[in-house]
Amino acid sequence: MAFQRADVVSLCCRLGADEDAVERAVDGVLQTARLLISQGDVLRLGPAVAALPAVVVEGLRRGHHLLPAMHAEGLDSGEARGEKAVAPAREVGGGDHLVDGGVDGHLVRAVIAALETARRPLPRASLPMLADPALRARVGRALERGGRQLLQTEEGNWVTGFRDPVTDALVAEGTGTLGDVDRAVLALVLLHTVALPRAQGRHRHSRWTGETHTVTLAVLASNRKISKVSISAALRRLKAAGMVAETTTGRYLPGPALDRLTAERSNLLWEDLILVGRPDGHLAAAIRRRRQLADSPVSPSAAASGGAGKDLV
Repeated sequence: MAFQRADVVSLCCRLGADEDAVERAVDGVLQTARLLISQGDVLRLGPAVAALPAVVVEGLRRGHHLLPAMHAEGLDSGEARGEKAVAPAREVGGGDHLVDGGVDGHLVRAVIAALETARRPLPRASLPMLADPALRARVGRALERGGRQLLQTEEGNWVTGFRDPVTDALVAEGTGTLGDVDRAVLALVLLHTVALPRAQGRHRHSRWTGETHTVTLAVLASNRKISKVSISAALRRLKAAGMVAETTTGRYLPGPALDRLTAERSNLLWEDLILVGRPDGHLAAAIRRRRQLADSPVSPSAAASGGAGKDLV
């Protein structure tokens, strides 16, 4: 969506900012950082905005309503100068057709925004309105239009994720997938923090993030097929994608993005660990036969990251 440079400067000045400082930021720092793109007096959000951490986006959403309204004043002053009025922008998937009648569309959008920007599943107490089956169904239909769906964890918490057909399509075209080294490092993290503890009886459920078993960089680097430098770089990328989390002591564990997997995709990822950990076993052979018969379009690691990378593990 495009917006006028003058409107941004004017609004910031109304909030008490120095005009020169605002202009330097708009014309210099923000464009250099690719947070803004300028086309004359017209500005657009730059590609770096897509890389903002979820916690930053969530904070911006929470504070957006505190900004002073400028549409009415801007329209009046524009008409006074003889300028042509511009129709307000419409949200993608928003507006009066987002949900069926009888339900507050703003509430539905607020629920979806909270779920989509939350880093982890939201407790039921945070979204009590989803206890209403009618509202829950309408949230589900609104999400489905964007290829998403409403998911509930074993504890009853709420989260959103891609629908399986959409996941298949994204994997097939390589959109949003991880590279071979990243997938291999993710597999190593899951092997050390989930698969091995589960085999030892210390991981007692099917969730990826339900326990606090961790692994260090030194242990991951004991895999000599990948250098320590490459593993460190992959961990940074995986952390940015939410696939891996890091404790304050420099230990790694599965990240919150894995909570957005559907049950089917989570099962596929469990099978991947079997194929990686014991590829010559009877269970691995049975998994490969079943997948060949089913002609599954999703490769082992595609459930979480879109592809394979087992040869590096």
